[in-house]
Amino acid sequence: MGFPSKRGSNSQLIEGKRVVRRGSKTLARELDALSYTRISPNFLLRELLYSTESAAMGLPNMPEDPGMVIRSGKALAERVLEPVLERWGRFWITFGYQCRAAIEADMSAAQRAANPRGSNPHMWDRLTHGEAVYARVDLWPKAVEDGLVSKYDFGRWMMATLDIDLLMIWRRSNVFCVTISDYSPRRVWLEWCPHGEGDNDSNKIEHMGRTYWRDIYPTLPEHERPKFGPSCTGGSMQWRHTR
Repeated sequence: MGFPSKRGSNSQLIEGKRVVRRGSKTLARELDALSYTRISPNFLLRELLYSTESAAMGLPNMPEDPGMVIRSGKALAERVLEPVLERWGRFWITFGYQCRAAIEADMSAAQRAANPRGSNPHMWDRLTHGEAVYARVDLWPKAVEDGLVSKYDFGRWMMATLDIDLLMIWRRSNVFCVTISDYSPRRVWLEWCPHGEGDNDSNKIEHMGRTYWRDIYPTLPEHERPKFGPSCTGGSMQWRHTR
């Protein structure tokens, strides 16, 4: 079955918001067929398309551009999911793709119109960086949860081994939020924590950021450097440094 390259005939604008009409058997067949796309030897797109938030709002989580979502899913599987599975075994995917209607549910019509391509890498077809892949997935590794490897050792392995744009973790969680990007990868690893417990009494710790790429990376011998690097932004979260 072919898929529409952009929004199909089952969508409509309601109060300025793009909404996919519910109860459509055609839409259900399209989404079901799309979800069974095999994106790698061990993963179907289906595992990345379910969103609890979208489901709670009664939204089918149908992509605007299925082709872009398939391409992004394959990139996530190749760069993140398959390597993690091979090295560490089973993990749970807690958050993958999310549709525009769910992401923009709390925005006003003016806010949605002002920045239709604003950064939200859980919407893989938002085209924040044009046709460049920019996608995010949240993983909960069983090896970390079971205490076989520490959260920080797992994070160090990811940043040393995988093609990652941004890795985020939280002090009281074993979930890893992983972003990949074909547009100027930042190679940043952040930990979010209570205010006052982070760098300079902030709410975040830069495990790999500006200090790492400026002061540490240049001193490392080649065999100790991350496989993918250096940072295209000097470790900054902001892409303006690359333009």
